[in-house]
Amino acid sequence: MTFVEQMMRQAVAILVALVLGAVPAAAQRSVAAQAVNEWNDERTTRVIGAYDIPAGAEASGTIAVLNGPVTIAGTLRGSLVAINADVRLVSGARITGDVIVVGGSVQRADGVTVDGETRAQAELLRYTMDGERIEPEGFTPGDWRPRIGEGDVRRGSYTELFFVAARTYNRVEGLPVTIGPRFRRTTDWGRVDVEALGVARLVEPIRWDRGTIGHDARAEIRLGNAYGLVLGGRLFDVIDPIEDWQLRNAEAGLLAFVMRRDLRDHYGRHGAEGSIGGRIGEEVALNFAFGSERWRSVNVRNAMSLFNDRTPWRANPDVDIGTMDLMSVRLDIDTRERLRAPWLGGWYVAADIERGRGTLNRTLQPIFGYGPAATVEYTRGFIDARRYTNLSPGTQLNLRVVAAGQLGGNELPLQRKFSVGGPGSIEGYDFRRAPYDADVFTCGGIATMQGRATLCDRIALAQVELRQDFRVNWVRTDWNDDWWRPGFNGHGQWVLFADAGRGWTVSDGPPEARFDKGIPPLSSFRTSLGLGLDFGGLGVYLAKAVSTPEEKVNFLIRLGRRF
Repeated sequence: MTFVEQMMRQAVAILVALVLGAVPAAAQRSVAAQAVNEWNDERTTRVIGAYDIPAGAEASGTIAVLNGPVTIAGTLRGSLVAINADVRLVSGARITGDVIVVGGSVQRADGVTVDGETRAQAELLRYTMDGERIEPEGFTPGDWRPRIGEGDVRRGSYTELFFVAARTYNRVEGLPVTIGPRFRRTTDWGRVDVEALGVARLVEPIRWDRGTIGHDARAEIRLGNAYGLVLGGRLFDVIDPIEDWQLRNAEAGLLAFVMRRDLRDHYGRHGAEGSIGGRIGEEVALNFAFGSERWRSVNVRNAMSLFNDRTPWRANPDVDIGTMDLMSVRLDIDTRERLRAPWLGGWYVAADIERGRGTLNRTLQPIFGYGPAATVEYTRGFIDARRYTNLSPGTQLNLRVVAAGQLGGNELPLQRKFSVGGPGSIEGYDFRRAPYDADVFTCGGIATMQGRATLCDRIALAQVELRQDFRVNWVRTDWNDDWWRPGFNGHGQWVLFADAGRGWTVSDGPPEARFDKGIPPLSSFRTSLGLGLDFGGLGVYLAKAVSTPEEKVNFLIRLGRRF
């Protein structure tokens, strides 16, 4: 039995134990999920912008505030929900329910009474608005929120016969839109979610073929009223990014649509997948997936952009094509809600191991064409670990380490290789550019393949940043208020940061980028330093390469925090 198979069997055993000994539902609900559910509840009073209850005044019911700030000096006979907003509870204030805060902090003076619990999450909630409802960014069937229905059991059930959503804009699909029915049914034993969506790629040339039409159908059964064992299945014909860990979807799509810069490569996937997963308490999730899919190369199409529309798109590299059977285990740990806990809080870890076996035709680029079909078997790992630490009120030190690459077997397929450099990783260097010396960003892809494909078998990246609050008040005239909204009012943050990393190959590749065992010497890593201003929903940064002084200063705009 291989190491991966042992891990998968242990994962299944743990997940079965989840159902038999699930923790209470109330203790398992995340702060973000609770806040979104309360906002979307039709009985909630919703407020966008600043909200105050003056001393001597009284309000009742659940009050949900988006973008704040919130000041409570009087009495609230109900619960308070603040999304992307800070909350100040003035001496003498009373709240008979709970205080739930996402994307902000709670300042509580002496003499404040809160009868319920107080829960806060510092990380901003990223979302889109569907009418008056909030849909968290990157939702999955398990994250759908209630639409219609009343009562203890049926509350949260809904049916949508015509659901439309847009995915990330890119140079291969233009604007991919999903259309179709979806529904949820809540029972006394759990929940069923189903969606059957077609994918329409709104980009020329539009034909009735798989370049324009795809599908993505999912079904999910949750055993448990809150977090229990989740069984899922999926049928799909989609186009996915090869690497999506460096930039958020919103950032990648906006850059492609506005500036005609697509900082991702893409490939086609057609197949089926099954999954089993669940949560261990509130902060840990473990999931196992297995399936079979066919991979194909996709070409750049005539996607429009607001600027530089006459500039050709960067070519989308060819990938290895064929059929693969895949198994993977994914672990997620998120204790950022407990940011002020000395060691247990303030962590975010996402790790996965993938095992692939099948038959592939390897691309022979730079020689045009593909080699003969051959059996391929590989094991690949990825980990993104982050630590958030409050040094003092208003000062935060954040660390991030990313390590990924081949763990065993044959050479990784092209769509499973890695790269670093550019926005989201080593920000003092431009995307896909090897300056003056050895290419340790794509490991030779810049010089040898169209579209500057990634060829690194392994990568290592470390990022550190120091954040310090400062006050800006360009809209309000009361300079004594200590608030901020995501945008340009209230608190901003100075950010000082440093990045270091590189990629390398094993057993093959250019000599300057090859390192067969262990980690390359730290002296060979590329480094950059930078500073910037973060206003919550928007950050502006300057970054300068240190290991290559000839590089010019890079100016970057990020939607939200760097990590």
